[in-house]
Amino acid sequence: MNRRAVGIQMLYHHPTYTSFMKPVLERSDIQLADTFDHGVAQIVLDYPLTWAITQLEKMDSIARARTLVATQTSQPIYQDCLASFHLSGVVNSTNENALLSAIYAAASAQKTYQWQSRLTYMELRVTRLLLQGLDTKRLAKQLQISYKTVNAHISNILGKLDLESRAQYLAALLNPLTS
Repeated sequence: MNRRAVGIQMLYHHPTYTSFMKPVLERSDIQLADTFDHGVAQIVLDYPLTWAITQLEKMDSIARARTLVATQTSQPIYQDCLASFHLSGVVNSTNENALLSAIYAAASAQKTYQWQSRLTYMELRVTRLLLQGLDTKRLAKQLQISYKTVNAHISNILGKLDLESRAQYLAALLNPLTS
């Protein structure tokens, strides 16, 4: 059976991060592509952690549908935050099998991501903005909701996770070894 060729384009903060993709490319027929066309998956390498968020904000929904984020963390809430951009998928970059199958899915604009946390979509949006360093006032303005509503979402998040502060929450999200 002939399988169609799949290509990838990578977005990265520094060229050395592309070495994470070498093993996958070496054991597959996936090639680097010159253009982001049909049959090409876009991979955002989330190194350093949170770098992908700014890249995903720049994309339109059509591009994000064929985009996969390869991140260094298995933290479910963090991965859900990335997936809340309506991507094809989010995988841990050390899981070669998941990465390989996610590349094929992204090249066909198939969504493969399964939600892992108990947070709502709005709570994930609040979390994304907290990760970007926004304070409550700017967060409320960005989401076009009241200051009190922002605080209610944050309070709900902390209650669901049995945490006491925003700082504790963000520290848990940004530690790639927690899950």
